[in-house]
Amino acid sequence: MSLRVIVLCTLLALLTLTASADFHDTSDLEKVKVSFANWEKTKADVGGSYSYKVRWSSFIEYGHETRIFVKNGKVVRRTFRPIAMVDKPTGESPFEKWKEEGDQLGTHRDGAPVKTLDQLYESSIKIASKKLESTERRFVKIDNRGLLLECFIIDTRIADDAPKNGLSISGIRLSGTGDAAKAKRLKAVRLSGKDNGKTIKVTLGQKIQIQLESNPTTGYTWVDQSKSKSIRLMGDVKYKASGEGVGSGGVSTASFKTTAEGASEMRLGYLRTFEDKPAIKQFLVTLQISKSAEKDPGEKDPGEMDLPVFKSPNGKPYPKHWGAPPKLQTRDLRPLPGGFGQGSGTLVKWISENLARDEKSENKKSP
Repeated sequence: MSLRVIVLCTLLALLTLTASADFHDTSDLEKVKVSFANWEKTKADVGGSYSYKVRWSSFIEYGHETRIFVKNGKVVRRTFRPIAMVDKPTGESPFEKWKEEGDQLGTHRDGAPVKTLDQLYESSIKIASKKLESTERRFVKIDNRGLLLECFIIDTRIADDAPKNGLSISGIRLSGTGDAAKAKRLKAVRLSGKDNGKTIKVTLGQKIQIQLESNPTTGYTWVDQSKSKSIRLMGDVKYKASGEGVGSGGVSTASFKTTAEGASEMRLGYLRTFEDKPAIKQFLVTLQISKSAEKDPGEKDPGEMDLPVFKSPNGKPYPKHWGAPPKLQTRDLRPLPGGFGQGSGTLVKWISENLARDEKSENKKSP
């Protein structure tokens, strides 16, 4: 074999391997785009309501965490708190805890910016599209739900605390306020032979379980005869014997799921599938399928999550959006503004600043 042939064969092999590697490789941009498509579906399922948190840490003893709360696609609250990076920090945190909502959003300089996940995905797509310099490295991380957690670039020449240019969030909490999420939480409607002929109100996406007496040893079984497109049989009709004796009979269970709004008939027939004869018994209920369920009494809006109540020295609670009062306080005692009793000069300053901020917000709302 000539040298020329050997060289050509080698080049062809290398090209084949390269093409194969390119074919199986998924670029950072493709990963982000696939995740964004998944987020669009997830967002619809939860009604655009969720929260996420962003953590910043350093080689010093303290870092901080920002939480962004989104309701119906709009940011409604931003919280900020210091976090200790060691078990027993020797110094005090340089960061103070605070909360923002309404017109106060974005008034603090610290913390992650006031952005929705849609806005973060938009910037992440640009970052994933960027051509990297030789000194740059890009990180992309997707969680087990297919949601984007990281998409940032760092300068590899910086050893400690290299700035992360892009997205880096530590967790996403879906609030479950969308129709699909509500339907998932709803308990299954359980029916029996006593419900034959009734009209039942259910929710779109809700499961319906029917249990009927049967005895397959006679050749008869319950068969789905529903013709409506608003319900769907989940799997097969399952049978469980009630006793150990031969021919003793048992219970057949059929599970359905509602798939569209409106009135629908759910019909089961008791027949021999090997005979061309009508059913000897029928089970029929009329379903009234509504779009969504009422809000659960204990369900919290995203802006109400994790909001502890802090009380003043005289027991009067501070407004929730003020957050926690300062931990370190002077030891003097003086009257507190706002009818909060008596306390330190530190509390006087903290309460005064919050009252002034609230008054400023009210003035903005006034025409």
